[in-house]
Amino acid sequence: MTLLKAITLLIAALLPSLATAGHHEDSKSVALAAQPGQVMIVYHWPCANAERGLSLLKEMIAYERTASPFPYSAAPAIHADGAVVSVDVHPSAESMKQAGAWQESDEDWQGYLKSMADACGSLDDLTANILTMQ
Repeated sequence: MTLLKAITLLIAALLPSLATAGHHEDSKSVALAAQPGQVMIVYHWPCANAERGLSLLKEMIAYERTASPFPYSAAPAIHADGAVVSVDVHPSAESMKQAGAWQESDEDWQGYLKSMADACGSLDDLTANILTMQ
C-alpha cells in the first residue's frame, strides 16, 4: 500500500468521528431566556379544559407571530398545577405596551382570547407576572 493510500484510508476512517466531535457540547448549553432590558411576562391561567386551552394558545401564538406589528416571542406550556401558561418576551417595556395595545385592538386576537375564556373559564383567573430582565 502506498503512503498516499494509507493516508487517504486513515482520513476516511477518522472523518466521521471528526465530524461529530463536540456534538455533545451543544446539547449541554441553553440559550438565555431573555437578555437584560427585555421584559418577560409569565401568564398563568387555571383552565377547566387544559388540552383545549393549550391548543387555542398555540393557535393564538402562531397568529401573533404573523400578525403582530411589534415583534415578541411567546412559548406555550403547562404549569405543574395543570394551568395553561404562556411565557412572552418583549424587547423592551415600550414594545410590550405597544404589543398590548395591538392585542386590545385586533379583533382576531380578541377572538382567540374569547375562545380561550370559553375553554378555560373566567378572565379573572388569568394572572400575569411581569419581569424586567437584569
